[in-house]
Order: sequence, then structure tokens, then C-alpha cells
Amino acid sequence: MDIKVVKELAAKYTIDELNKFADEFEATGVAPIKTQEDPGEQMSDYLQAAELRAYMDKGMNPAEALREFSKRIRGVLT
Repeated sequence: MDIKVVKELAAKYTIDELNKFADEFEATGVAPIKTQEDPGEQMSDYLQAAELRAYMDKGMNPAEALREFSKRIRGVLT
């Protein structure tokens, strides 16, 4: 995960747009907005940005949203 890229995607695109990018990438193998060379990382960027954007749409600023999302990831990894 490239945090800078994920934050930029979340700031610039809606959840629906990010999910559409992920769907298009899955269906065609062509990234609508290219962020990574690795396909897995590319897909992760779209999906993580959508999750981050969901927090932002609930009123969190980007830093708060990233902290909340990171807590969620750490919970899964522990």
C-alpha cells in the first residue's frame, strides 16, 4: 500500500468511482488510473481508497480516516 497514492485517490474520487475502477480493472486487466506496476497492489489501492473515502464521507478528515482505517487493518493482522 502506498499511503500517499491511496490518500490522493480517496481525495479525488468518490466511492462509486473507485469501485468502478476496481471493477473495470478486474474485468479488463487495464487500470483506469494507474498507480502501481503490480496488479495486486493496483487493485489494493482502489479498494483501500474506497474504504478511506467512506470514512471521509462520514465527516472524518483524511488523517483521521487513515488512522481509523489503519486500526482496522491492525485488528485483522493481530
